[in-house]
Amino acid sequence: MKFGTTEKQSTRLNGYKLTLSSNFFIYSTRAWQILSNAYKQEKSSSTFLLYGKEGSGRWLHAVAFTALMNCENPQDTGTVMIPCHECRNCLNIFHLNFESLKIALPIPPHENKVENAIDLTNEYIALKKDEPFAVLKASKSTNISIALAREIKKSLGMRIEGNDTRVVLFYKMERMRHDSADALLKMIEEPPAKTIIMLIADNIDSLLPTIQSRAQKIKVPPVKVEDIKSYLLDNYDLTEKKAELVSRLAEGSIGDAIDLIEGSSEDGHSDRAVNFLLFKSLFLDTGAETLSRMNEMISARDKSIAIDLLTLWQHLIRDVARYAVTSDEAEISNIDFLSDIRSLSSYFNRKNLASELAESIKFTLADLNRNVHIQGALMALVLKMKASIAGA
Repeated sequence: MKFGTTEKQSTRLNGYKLTLSSNFFIYSTRAWQILSNAYKQEKSSSTFLLYGKEGSGRWLHAVAFTALMNCENPQDTGTVMIPCHECRNCLNIFHLNFESLKIALPIPPHENKVENAIDLTNEYIALKKDEPFAVLKASKSTNISIALAREIKKSLGMRIEGNDTRVVLFYKMERMRHDSADALLKMIEEPPAKTIIMLIADNIDSLLPTIQSRAQKIKVPPVKVEDIKSYLLDNYDLTEKKAELVSRLAEGSIGDAIDLIEGSSEDGHSDRAVNFLLFKSLFLDTGAETLSRMNEMISARDKSIAIDLLTLWQHLIRDVARYAVTSDEAEISNIDFLSDIRSLSSYFNRKNLASELAESIKFTLADLNRNVHIQGALMALVLKMKASIAGA
């Protein structure tokens, strides 16, 4: 299984940021307020469903809540309860090394043996130890298998040591197979004593109604641009201008912002991520934001960058249009953008949209080869493509 984060993290300043301050932004969200209230009400056997954009802090909300439920010296800020970040339990939990914290994540179907699941889980935990906002992207289809679900269910029958509150974290709950979900319904509805079930998903609409109805749903909001920027400047070696730009491109996800800055120049990962976000903004931005971002990102003198951008756009149009017709994920070549490709496919209900967009890009590529003004050609293309999309 290949993860979307890169092994090379040369811009990282501090490694894993263990100590969170009481004013860290997750503690000011409505989601944390709900979790804090659950702690105050002593809900030690509950199921919570955290949903929202990946990289926005769902994972960190879940880990911090695990710490709060097991903290030896919880702190009252006057508005919410937070973990102390200093006791032995807090230190172990934020290091993801706590015996009563169980983590399940999706794996490729051919690697669904329990021992493989453990190895892959440990690999992901290693990523999260270094960067708690890291985004997990599988290079192939994955799911939470029935074997793993049964193993977790079996482990919950074991006695809890000491005064721990056990937390079971299911990551990417929308990837859970229906038979796996059925095996866990009773546990989700009525967790064992002193056991918290944390379900993490991108979109609750992708979950079975029986799962939704058995959990308290908590939306984790997109991270504010200023909070993303502050986090990047505190933890990565960036100029203020680049941190500002990446923060705006990331659309509320610190994980996506990190993906934008962490790709090495050799593999083009960062450029590819930026180019995809520009493509997505054609559909989602209602104002002139795409034009502004394009103008900032594309040099007036570097034709190769513009050609790489438009080549990726051509491939993305092909993927989205094909998925709109077939709903067949196996035919998608840009599998790392699978979730967004699914979402964008709804725009391609009009039969001729894909051909119109592809034709516009084709003519712009021809213009670039005739050495026209790069930024002018791209601005004209964006306006034309947005007009076609608006007509869809």
